[in-house]
Amino acid sequence: MSAPLTSEQVNYLVWRYLQESGFEKSTFSFQDDCRAQLLEEKFKAWIKPGALISIIQKGLQYLALEASIYENGSIGSAKAFSFFGPSKQLEELVAAPVSEEAAMNDAAEDVEMAQTPPPHEEANGVPSESEAQKSELLREPPQPNGTVTPVKRSHDLAAVTGSEINGAFSQRTKRAKTVVADDNAMVIDGIGLPDTTSEEVRATIGSSVGVQADEYIQLDHESSGVYPIPPQDAQLDASARNCKFSPTEAGTIAVSYEDCHLFSLSDTLSTPNRMVKDLVLYQQLEEEMSTISWSYNGEYLATASWDGLIKIWDSRGRLRQSLTMHRAPILSLKFHPTKHNLLLSVDGHSKVNVWDVTTGKLKKLCELAKLNMVSERNTPHDADWIDDATIVIVGENGAVEKFDLSSPLEKGPHLESVVRYEGHDTHKHVNCVIWSGGHELFATGGEEGKILLWKPAQQKPVGVLEGHQNGITSLQLSHGANSSESLLSSSSADGHVRIWNIESRICLHVLNMQSPVDVLSFTADGKYLAAGAQNLLVMIWRTETGQLAGVYDAKRGEEKLSAESTMEDLSWDNEGARLAVAVKDQKCAIIDWKTLLEEAASKKKR
Repeated sequence: MSAPLTSEQVNYLVWRYLQESGFEKSTFSFQDDCRAQLLEEKFKAWIKPGALISIIQKGLQYLALEASIYENGSIGSAKAFSFFGPSKQLEELVAAPVSEEAAMNDAAEDVEMAQTPPPHEEANGVPSESEAQKSELLREPPQPNGTVTPVKRSHDLAAVTGSEINGAFSQRTKRAKTVVADDNAMVIDGIGLPDTTSEEVRATIGSSVGVQADEYIQLDHESSGVYPIPPQDAQLDASARNCKFSPTEAGTIAVSYEDCHLFSLSDTLSTPNRMVKDLVLYQQLEEEMSTISWSYNGEYLATASWDGLIKIWDSRGRLRQSLTMHRAPILSLKFHPTKHNLLLSVDGHSKVNVWDVTTGKLKKLCELAKLNMVSERNTPHDADWIDDATIVIVGENGAVEKFDLSSPLEKGPHLESVVRYEGHDTHKHVNCVIWSGGHELFATGGEEGKILLWKPAQQKPVGVLEGHQNGITSLQLSHGANSSESLLSSSSADGHVRIWNIESRICLHVLNMQSPVDVLSFTADGKYLAAGAQNLLVMIWRTETGQLAGVYDAKRGEEKLSAESTMEDLSWDNEGARLAVAVKDQKCAIIDWKTLLEEAASKKKR
């Protein structure tokens, strides 16, 4: 008989689930309440990734078996069961008397289902996924008539067999190579690479114009064209949290390891340890870095840590200011696009501050409204500039609020919102916001899977972009020269990236990543979009056609996914020649994309 779960064990399982799912703010809040992180050493060796979901799945299988037993003692599966209430399909099922032979067959099938290994147990040495997880990853957007349009896939993840995974499909390449797409698509470490056929989207938001890619560049840690840039001091922690190329200086990149490091890359990275200059920007002793950001003119670099400390550096790595008003982890830093001395900082408790980085002074302190007079203020998740005197903050409980920075300082620097926009589900969070200056619009992405478009002066949304089947995790805008043709990319926990035309509000491409997507990055000219997923695959897409151009597998050797190995950041340099990839528990990797494209083009000519 197993011992009952203790509250300590339940807390650890929930904490691990939040970590593995990438819910950073929720993880921090939860461990702040129950100190679950202190249980890591006690339970880590015993608990596999996905343990909480595995326990829940097994419990549901037991309940399904229990529900299959009729009142007369017969056993069968015709009795509809759903823990979360009957769906329309289950409501149509009518429990009917069954023959004794049929009942015994059904019971045997139910027992076989209960004996199916849970998620993350290994079959032939390869982690397996539950059918529920697979179906979620491969779920298609609904059509207007309520039906589902099947997608022609070059490889279906659900069809991968153990023999395929342990056979030729699992062979890792030692160098960059061109892969021809066919009916037997590549599988890397048991994870099927998605086909590049853009899915058909709902007619209300336009048609997909993506096409099948003929070839793409496949990369891993040992490929030519991929170079790590670790700290020169080998004793320092080499786990990359953030990476950001300077928007103006070619070859200059800031990477947060234990502290922030300012690297100057040479034109040739063939011997990176000799060709990289490393300047350490010391943040705070024993405090993990949370985010970094460059000003648009490349003059300032802002670094932040989980204790709320923000430091401002110049482009040469000299400390200019220390900003100390926050008392919670910094989630986001955004410089003003034209007034480069103005900085927005968002913490994980309640504060959004506006700073003048040249003087180090706090200009404004903004907080989201309370739900009622006795509740705490909503936690902000993101913020962005609208103009010199206006910002928009999004957060919990559907909050989207505008703040006027020119308001008189009656209560010191503290500001209340002047407009509360209405449109997102008030029971769900709004995760991200981005301003599209060329169209006088800003976009917000919600936990309910919708992207809403707003005019700053109107309280209701002027457009809704639908299609994602799960929460929006990130929004990125292309920064091409022609703002009228700006592209908006959205990532989601549904395992897809969508590219939208802001002007027409049409979804141009649906890009299948087959794993929740965490980070996005456009090249400066908007020709390529890089997307990083929780399965540690980085995929590079051509935005004009929706073709897959390259895949980088960030896993090392045959390692398994873990809570420590998470996709953290992506950044293109200002020429679109190099892509930096930050994965926690790894060194920052630089992909020499321009050289790889030139080599691929040369091979074609031959």
